[in-house]
Amino acid sequence: MEMRRLRFGRLAAAVLMVAASLLPTVYLDKKYELGAQTIRVKPYEKRDDTPYIKIGVYASLTGYASLLGRMGQQGIRLAVEDINGSGGVDGKEIRLIEYDDQSDSEAAVTAVRKMIEEDRVDAIIGSHTSGNILQTTELTEQAHVVQIGLGTSFVWTGVGNKYLFRSTASSKYFDELLLSAMERQGAKRIGILYSETDYAESGAKHMEALIEDCPQMELVWLKKHKIDENDYSTMFMRLNHMNIDSLILYTSSETASLQIRQLRQAGFQGAVYAPESFANSEVRRSAGDAAEGVVYACGYSIPDSPIEAVTPEERTFLEKFIQRYGTMPVAEAAYRGYDAMMLLAEAMRRADTLESEDIRDALVSIKGYKGIGGIFDFTDGSGDGIQTARLFRIVNGKPALFTIQK
Repeated sequence: MEMRRLRFGRLAAAVLMVAASLLPTVYLDKKYELGAQTIRVKPYEKRDDTPYIKIGVYASLTGYASLLGRMGQQGIRLAVEDINGSGGVDGKEIRLIEYDDQSDSEAAVTAVRKMIEEDRVDAIIGSHTSGNILQTTELTEQAHVVQIGLGTSFVWTGVGNKYLFRSTASSKYFDELLLSAMERQGAKRIGILYSETDYAESGAKHMEALIEDCPQMELVWLKKHKIDENDYSTMFMRLNHMNIDSLILYTSSETASLQIRQLRQAGFQGAVYAPESFANSEVRRSAGDAAEGVVYACGYSIPDSPIEAVTPEERTFLEKFIQRYGTMPVAEAAYRGYDAMMLLAEAMRRADTLESEDIRDALVSIKGYKGIGGIFDFTDGSGDGIQTARLFRIVNGKPALFTIQK
């Protein structure tokens, strides 16, 4: 049995070149070569007399998390086109200033500092990578700039940040749903495999604590893997000799299909649980039969076509997405990006000015707003707008709502 204490850590990497990309009439034409970052910034006064609104975006367009980053970017851009096509926000056009954070926290910090100090953005939509959001929050809080993050890790909301919000459900709800499913299915000997990211480490630590409170369960195997690891065969062969009946995978969408295929090839017959990653249709297609029976929790699961959408809002979004990009989104980050931009626009319409305090207060006033991911309510001040999640099981290659029988 291998047991390790989890450690929160920063993703270490060199500061790299980050570029702003553009589309005609929507995106500002800017390109920067970024140097070493400065952590401290000062609040600044924004003017409300410009003919357009500047929204800063940093996303993982390259690196290990690029699948979700590109999907999030497409969702944000689609929302901007919808907003501007309907007259903008009180007549003002939305323009984006975009940066690739390269799935790296230092590049994310540098990009956010640039957006605050030089671009003078009115608000920021943050990375879907929770580790990057954790590292940029100090900047946005000190500068009093509203940031809506696309990540799900529970560790960066509900902890006193005044200007930080989330456009999807928190991962704590996913963990609680998975634990409930495991309890009802009689799980006893549990294993957890997690990647070396802030999101996965915090999730695994949270699940470890939940399991400790369940007397009928025992955590017998806890293992961290490198982000770029691609051969798990030896590791998984050992599981067959440990009498593990349930395995939880905290990993990225880019890795999930590889892990489940190698797990089944190694002969593991136990139940498999996961938060989020199998919500991505590309992961399910790539995993094939190996993913059959996997139970996962998420805010929403990408269907194979618009007619399989759960709500009218989701179906409308998917039809627009196909019309704009020629294909279905393959990751739920597209939903998060679209909702984040639409929520910002709604808050700016409600706000008296474009000052950060007014935008923040307007966001906190939002209750009952119907997004793609659900009905948003920010009035508790935690930054979490959605307090629910859903449980799915893969049946014949498709996601099916999974009801826990009492």
